[in-house]
Amino acid sequence: LIEKYSADALRFTLLSMASPGRDVKLSEQRVKGYRNFLTKIWNANNFLQVNKCYFKNKINPKKLSLNINKWIYSELIRTKNSAEKYIKGYRFDEASKVIYKFVWNSYCDWYLEFSKTILASGNIKQIKEVKAILGLIFKESLILLHPFIPFITEELWLKNRLASQKEKYLMRTPWIKDSKVQKNKEIVNVNHIINVIYKIRSFKNELSISPGSFIEISTQNLSKNNENLFLNNQIMLKKLGRINSIFSKDLQKQSANLLISGEILKIYFDESVDLNLIKENLVNKQKKLANELQNIDKKLDNKSFIERAPKHIVEQEKNIYNNLKINIEKIIFTINSLK
Repeated sequence: LIEKYSADALRFTLLSMASPGRDVKLSEQRVKGYRNFLTKIWNANNFLQVNKCYFKNKINPKKLSLNINKWIYSELIRTKNSAEKYIKGYRFDEASKVIYKFVWNSYCDWYLEFSKTILASGNIKQIKEVKAILGLIFKESLILLHPFIPFITEELWLKNRLASQKEKYLMRTPWIKDSKVQKNKEIVNVNHIINVIYKIRSFKNELSISPGSFIEISTQNLSKNNENLFLNNQIMLKKLGRINSIFSKDLQKQSANLLISGEILKIYFDESVDLNLIKENLVNKQKKLANELQNIDKKLDNKSFIERAPKHIVEQEKNIYNNLKINIEKIIFTINSLK
């Protein structure tokens, strides 16, 4: 496994599965998955090199002007605090998971994509700030990851010449001292934008529409605050959400309603999208889920099952029942909105 996927990949796999009282059922597929994580980190480093990002600049988080920079710095401190708590409690599995989630999702999947819109903007001041934060967060991520994957992190540390005058090697480099997580409107707004993009992508997937296809949206039914949020961040929303145009009024063309945080976002599709076929597929899916719901309902109505089955099994069935109800309601809402 080490020869095929590297010592770091195997080490991270074992750490992530080291839950107390649990047998480790090691599979090669898991090791392969964490090897992909290492590749993701290496590719992120290449992105920073190509864009000539700064690694040694000192950053005052209070002076950051861009919301995405405030957000990713806040996520870094939140992750560091959680990882420290888990390591002190010998929960290396939980520590590895929170760091993994931060590096893969928050930094590589979201922040790198957000930063591309700034790097292409031509705004020299914003570009400089983004390059500095890209470098800072990557550097601090290497420090957080080092106990879990020491070989690739040390190699990247030396490759980027991140050694200070005090400490040459990453092994002896202390974690970031800041432990105060900032909570403000700007950070909340970034999380909201991420949620919107995620919901749009998931919605396309539910309707079996190509993730690469472009859409148009209307903010007519949104609150004034959310409408302004869309307009103020439309460059990022358009790029990451694959949106051609954002309108403030309703358009007379085929559409569907997407519910986001209790508000309706109207989505318009290209004429090549067959809404009748999508509606037919959703109706079939609704029937299938309704049958599953009915079967679980009968099981939960059976007193013998409730009395004899272990409590965790009963709770599991109840959770499945509630999730099925929610999914059916979502499908019905979507079907009724298609036109």
